[in-house]
Amino acid sequence: MQGNKSSANENIKILNGNELLIEGALEAGYDLYTGYPGSPLADFFNILYARKKEIEGLGAKVVIANSEANAAAMASGAKMAGKNVLVAMKSMGLHVASDALSVGNFANPGTELEESSGVVIAVGDDPWSISTSTPADSRFLFMHLHIPFLEPSNPQELKDWMEHALAISQKTSVYQGLLLNTQLAEGGGRVEARAYRELDGSEVELDPSKFNLQKNVMVPPNSLVADEVMIKERFPEVVKTYDELSLDRTEGDKQSKVAFVTAGVIYETLKQYLDDFGLLERFKLIKLASSYPLREKWLEQELKGIESIVVVEEKRGFLEAQLRQMLQKTEIQAKLYGKKFDELEGLPAHG
Repeated sequence: MQGNKSSANENIKILNGNELLIEGALEAGYDLYTGYPGSPLADFFNILYARKKEIEGLGAKVVIANSEANAAAMASGAKMAGKNVLVAMKSMGLHVASDALSVGNFANPGTELEESSGVVIAVGDDPWSISTSTPADSRFLFMHLHIPFLEPSNPQELKDWMEHALAISQKTSVYQGLLLNTQLAEGGGRVEARAYRELDGSEVELDPSKFNLQKNVMVPPNSLVADEVMIKERFPEVVKTYDELSLDRTEGDKQSKVAFVTAGVIYETLKQYLDDFGLLERFKLIKLASSYPLREKWLEQELKGIESIVVVEEKRGFLEAQLRQMLQKTEIQAKLYGKKFDELEGLPAHG
């Protein structure tokens, strides 16, 4: 369905999720498209191959890697050259790439350049294990790697947040994740599109003799210093940038004592359910753009006066755990429900 246009509005296109990743990246101006195929992002690379000449005509580069780890290593090299990179993979691929992603993220290459570049890691999760070997929950691994992630809930957000994800990485120099599931990747919809950005496709020659080995090579004691810088300086910048973007929102009854908190595609299901049963006007619905990191100051204000918080999320209680940890630092006394409702089984951790 690539490139379908409405006669009423030439900026309207009907695209699936894999196409939307590329559409958003072309609008934002990524220099390198790489990764390794795997469901639900397998079609991502078929689309890249079909559009390779067009994309390279804009000054970008398309390279399908030999593995996810190889793609992550290429991302580090491209970032060192001041290029913006999109790496795509399935959930299991994030495990394969984790070593190279961790090293690249902590090494922080390319910061000596005048213009900061960014790396975005798009991961497709399959919560129901429809086409993937195991139903992994990539949120835990993203957090382990100190990679923040955005969770778009609909096609328009998926496309538009490709630009936001890149901007976050450029500003903070931290690798930025973008997490979608099978429903969003293989589904799709009608979106408002923008013009593609033309790039300077000239090659950059790196001189290894000028590398800052003490800073960029992750061996002790360099890695210990990099860890301290990540925790004390770099990652706090991510939270500041999240606050500036302000992608979270609230709906429903702002005075309600009960708040539903959710993120990602499941938000659309929850909102429709509440709306269909006339409940949206009775409760507060908080939609988060990201489960990690949370915008704690904003969220604390939204949860003031709330007595019960119901967390609705796919798979395990990741968001629930983040909220519980946040609430321990506040004076909010609300009861938190999710995977359990007191002693009763709550929302399932499978599927």
